[in-house]
Amino acid sequence: MGDRACYREYCPDCDAQVTIVDEACPDCGRSLDVE
Repeated sequence: MGDRACYREYCPDCDAQVTIVDEACPDCGRSLDVE
């Protein structure tokens, strides 16, 4: 449990660290379609 924004993912294009609530990668701008 906990705040969903604390969970980390990685952009599949540039491997930048993003949160699971991000809609796009802050580094490369790739759309991050989350289930």
